[in-house]
Amino acid sequence: MGYLKYIEVENFKSYRGLQLIGPLKPFTAIIGPNGSGKSNFMDAISFVLGEKKNCLRVKKLSDLIHGAPIGQPVSNRAHVTAVYCNEDGTETHFTRLVAHSSSEFRIDDEVVSQDEYLNRLEGLRINVKAKNFLVFQGDVETIAMKNPKERTVLFEEISHSLEHKAEYEQLRSEMIKAEEDTQFSYQKKKGIAAEKKEARLEKEEADKYQRLKETLAERQVVSQAFQLYHIQRDLDSLAADMTSKTNELQRHVRKKEKIEEEVRDKRKEHGRLQRDMAKIEQQIREAVSIDDCYFNRAS
Repeated sequence: MGYLKYIEVENFKSYRGLQLIGPLKPFTAIIGPNGSGKSNFMDAISFVLGEKKNCLRVKKLSDLIHGAPIGQPVSNRAHVTAVYCNEDGTETHFTRLVAHSSSEFRIDDEVVSQDEYLNRLEGLRINVKAKNFLVFQGDVETIAMKNPKERTVLFEEISHSLEHKAEYEQLRSEMIKAEEDTQFSYQKKKGIAAEKKEARLEKEEADKYQRLKETLAERQVVSQAFQLYHIQRDLDSLAADMTSKTNELQRHVRKKEKIEEEVRDKRKEHGRLQRDMAKIEQQIREAVSIDDCYFNRAS
């Protein structure tokens, strides 16, 4: 991990002329009486790391030039250079100059834009917006008074998690979509399960209906067979009875015919007897008539 090795200031606030401060140790404390320049050294570090003028206790950038606040600037420009020692031992010089009311940014004496300058610092995990390495007077109390949302924003800046915000939001959207898809799939599966259950119940009802229908059909066949059996038995009984009655009728017919024949014979006999009787009566009448004639003759 790299570290801040030197701070070079020239005509910056209370530092007149060119001053080289360092080499700085991993832990360096600056002590001194009030007005000795401790805060101005903090301002120099803040200035070279890209802080805005409102954090540097001036109204305009030109007031950073030594003597400018009292109207006696010693120069028309001032600068601060931070010498940063990289992990491989190489050094990178970050320089910020102020001339009149404008700033100029340089990296290793090459003029660059403010964005490129700040991006290079951010590449070294130095981000003035995060305020994780420049803690001004009252900042601790300010942080303590922040609400959870504000502290979250601060921690995001410090941890550089904002760099991954777009990816996080994308992954979060994908996660939400995946959850929605999962929920949709679950609801769909639940719906399919309900439909399957309903279909199974309907099939069971249909099978039950079919079984009852088949049972009814079988019982109807048995009932009809039973009815047919009894009908056939009744028919057979009626047929037998009819045969018996027919035979009896035939016997009566034959008997009737025989009686009728006997009646005819009796009638013939009766006729014959009547004729014989009539003949006898005729003979009697004739005999009587003869007797009468004989008697009359005798008288």
